[in-house]
Order: sequence, then C-alpha cells, then structure tokens
Amino acid sequence: MAELFSSNDPPIDPVELETLETIVRGGDGYLSVLQQRIFATRETLEALLKEQALQVKRVADAKTLLNPVRELPQDVLIEIFTACIPNRIEIAVSNEFDCLDTKSAPWVLSQVCASWRCAALATAKLWSCIGLSMDRYANHTKYVFRFGILLARSGSHPLMVSIYATADIARHPLLAMILPTSSRWISLSVTALLCSFVLFNNISHSLPLLEFLGIHATTFGAPLENSRAVWGFQHAPRLQRLLIEVLGIMVTEPFLFSRQFILPEDSRELSRLFALTTPLDAAYLLQRHGARNVENSRLWIVGTPISEQGFVVPMIRHACLRDLTVTETASRGRPGSSAKLISKLQLPVLQILTLSYKNPTVIMPVIRQGTVPALTHLHLLAAGLAIDGNAVVEMLKWTPGLTYLKLVFNFKTADIFIALGTVNDDETFELIPRLHTLFLTGAQFDFKDHDFIITEMVVARRELVEEDKAEASLKVVCLNEDLRNGERWNRLRDDGLEIFVAV
Repeated sequence: MAELFSSNDPPIDPVELETLETIVRGGDGYLSVLQQRIFATRETLEALLKEQALQVKRVADAKTLLNPVRELPQDVLIEIFTACIPNRIEIAVSNEFDCLDTKSAPWVLSQVCASWRCAALATAKLWSCIGLSMDRYANHTKYVFRFGILLARSGSHPLMVSIYATADIARHPLLAMILPTSSRWISLSVTALLCSFVLFNNISHSLPLLEFLGIHATTFGAPLENSRAVWGFQHAPRLQRLLIEVLGIMVTEPFLFSRQFILPEDSRELSRLFALTTPLDAAYLLQRHGARNVENSRLWIVGTPISEQGFVVPMIRHACLRDLTVTETASRGRPGSSAKLISKLQLPVLQILTLSYKNPTVIMPVIRQGTVPALTHLHLLAAGLAIDGNAVVEMLKWTPGLTYLKLVFNFKTADIFIALGTVNDDETFELIPRLHTLFLTGAQFDFKDHDFIITEMVVARRELVEEDKAEASLKVVCLNEDLRNGERWNRLRDDGLEIFVAV
C-alpha cells in the first residue's frame, strides 16, 4: 500500500485489486470483533480500578486505626495538646493569638472525637491562655457566650492574658468579664489607647501571681484627665519583668508614666525592665523603689524638645543593674537624649553596656570614674553614622576592665585605634589593657591608611605583652572582608589570633 500511495494512479494489477477488495469486505466484521473485545477489556479495567481504590482505602483505614496516636495515654495526649497553645505571653502577642477563634486550638482539639474532647475539657491549662483582639468582636453576643465557656473551662488555673485594641474599649463586654479574674493573672500584656488603661483601676488592686506586665500605650485618643490616673497595677509582689512601650509620644508630655501611672512598687523579684519612652520617664523607671533589683534593662529613648528645655535628669545610682541597652531612636526631638540619661547614671556592678543610635546625629554620653567601674563588655552601634572618636576615647579611659569591645559605626579619624595601640612608660596600654575581643564587622573606615593603622594596633596588642601577662593579650578579632588579607594577618592567625571575617 505504501507503494500505491506514492502516486495518484489507481491500482490496475489484478492481484492488487483482489487484495484490496478482500480487506474492505472483511474489515467491518473484524472491527466489530475488536470493538467487543475493547468493551470487555474496559469493563475489566474499571472493575480492577474500583477494586484497587477500595483496597487503597481499606489499607489507609487500617493504618489509621493502627496509628500509635490512638494508643497514646491521656497524659501524653494532654502534653501534645498543651504544646499547641502559647507557653509564653510574648508568643501569644507576636502571633496575635485569638482565644475565641474556633478554628484554632484549643477549640478544634475538642471537636475531633469523644476521647479528645474529654481530654481537652479536663485540661484547664489549655483554656488559660487568653488572647483577645477586641477589634474583631463585632458580634458581642456570640463572643460573650464563647468567652464565658472558655473562662469556665479554665477553672482556677493561672491565666496568661493578652489584650489588643485600637479603639476605646470602655463599653466592651469582654473587658468586664476578664477584669474580675485579675487575681489569677500570671502574665498581662495590654495594647490599647492611653485612656483605656484607666479601666484597669476596676480590678481588685492586687495582682498576687503577676510575673510579667506589658503596657503598650498609644497617646492617640482622649488624654488622661488627672495625673496618676492609672493605679490598677500598683500591687504586684511577684513581678519579674516589666515592659513599657509608648506609641505616638506627644512632644508636650515628657513625664508620661511618672505622672499618669502608678507602677508596682512592692516587687522584690523584678529583674528585667524594658521600656520605650522619654529620657525623664526612663530615669523615673530606673529610680523607682520597685525597680531596685532590676539586673537587665532595655531602654528605647525618644527625645522630645520639651525634655531638653528646663527639665533636669537627676543623678541615679542603681546597685543591681548588670546589663543595660539604650537605643536612641530617630525622632523629631533633639539628638543626645540617651546621652542625657546615661551621663546621670552610676552603675557600680554593670558589666554589659550597649549604646545603639538611630538618630543621624550621635552624641556620646559623659562617662566618669564611678559611672561603670565593673564594665567588661561595651557595644557602640551606629551603622552608617559617624561618632566622635575623641568622645569614645574619653569614655574608654574610665572603663579599664573591658575585655570585649564592639564598634560598629563610621570611623572618620584614626583616633580610637591610635589610642588603643598606645603604650605607657610601664609597657601597659593606656586604654583597656585587658582587651580580649575586638569586633569591627560592619564598621566603615573613612580615614587614610585605615588597614595599616588597624593592623599596627592589633600587632601591638598581640606582641607587646610579657609572658606572665599573656592572658591579657588580644585573642579574637572580627573584621570586614577588606581587612582580612595580608601577610601580617596570616602571621597573626598562625600565632593563635582568632580572626572572623564577614563575607
């Protein structure tokens, strides 16, 4: 046939004609037979596919029934359930945990089967993480009913409470339901309008279990009418951590917390204090009787014009503070707000000091002989910003016990490195003779021959040390990539200096 199709001529050979006619006469019958066979085969295939699907389901069902989860004892099951709930208030706040969302734990855990429901309902801890996003609850009736169920299931278990609201919650029914449980609060985080905090004066005025208090206030909205208007938090004898954040600080009010909040004064366990506020309020927070045992503090300082005009930060001596981080945020206020605060501090046991700057103009604090006599770690962070090298040198003169120095800013001059490499007549370094680690990763150098000057300082710190003082030599250096090369750095590395390079 291929030969016949190669031309348009009709077949004329008698044998060819007979063959073609035979094919035509018998073709229809054979096609009918094939169709019947295909139909029968298809039925067989469909039956096999159905049987296969049935068997797959039977195997899956059998595996489900044999799943070890079904054999878990109730105590193990409860531990797994508990892992589905935030175990710290910070997790509940950061993840916007909504305790009234029935599509999330713990509600969904009680809807799987009878045994799971019994386990969930019998575990008060599952229902003791209260995350309320007040703005979501437009249908008050539905959520009031659901919240009542949750509180009942929590029994008498201590509560972690997180409340978030951008609107006034004075008339919100859920707030009226949660306030009477204040004696059970172990953690409390409130993000709300400043005026809304007055509502917490309706609690029992005693928070016997409270260990964490987070106040996130926004000054937008109606201001407080009276000074010291918020007194609901004043009694928390077990408080360990205090977090204060003020969003939208008004430039006319530098005494926000000291005038309008009465914070816990009876706690002997408060060890960590975090706050975003003004310099004057930060001073108030540090010198409070309730903060006398604070060992770790993070302060984000917002400068305000009025706080620089006529108001004096008092001298503050804190006998327990060991780790202090002060960040000067970029704001409309004058620069130097953090310097104003730190220059008034006396911290006899402080070991770690971190100064971070976001404001384009960096003003260093004045460090005196008795400011930080026990300091071992100093971090100066102002990425991309210039810092007065002479001011840093003056600071380092009063921190002889430093072993760790981190400098991340724009070096305009070589003053700091020259001073670090200068030796006295008695062959000891003028500045921080016990320096163990120098961190320069991320810093910028805008002075001539910076690579040579830095290398000379490091070499001096490594070589000019007597054998009996070998433990005082520089051990670790963290550098930018452009400083890692060179034969001298290779020799330093071979000599035992640990060099870490950012790539």
